[in-house]
Amino acid sequence: MALFGKKAPAPVTFPATLVSPATGEYVPMAELKDAAFASGKLGVCCGIIPSDGNIYAPADGVVSEVTDTSHALVITAGGMDILIHAGIHTVNMQGEGFKTAVKLDHAVKKGDLILQMDLWKVRNSGYDSTVIVAVSNSDDFAGVEAVAKAGKITTGDAILKVSK
Repeated sequence: MALFGKKAPAPVTFPATLVSPATGEYVPMAELKDAAFASGKLGVCCGIIPSDGNIYAPADGVVSEVTDTSHALVITAGGMDILIHAGIHTVNMQGEGFKTAVKLDHAVKKGDLILQMDLWKVRNSGYDSTVIVAVSNSDDFAGVEAVAKAGKITTGDAILKVSK
């Protein structure tokens, strides 16, 4: 089935590996500066303090949600709901500094550009620019675990492993 001229992604093989959507500095879940994410309330997650504003798909899937403010979206893949959230509390910017590169129901491949964030605008508006990747329905899986280590990370490096 084609969506917007692209083929639908291949089925997900488990355990599945999600990759970093940005290049920068890896942040473990417990160290995120947002209590809802750090506690795991929104699913097992991790963050990347980006060195540039380009954010890429962490897995093959279909865009199932896009916020009106363009600061967050969800990619559904193999039953996983993968939330990509650009910045902390950036919803308050009401879309200023954010631009999505995909639309609802758009099929994406791991590494496709999905959104852009103006880091200068975000940081100068007083917000944290950390990009968070969460499996928001983590409880539906046997395990979701971080596989990255603190320090520098590059787009495409493994960050989370999901087991059925």
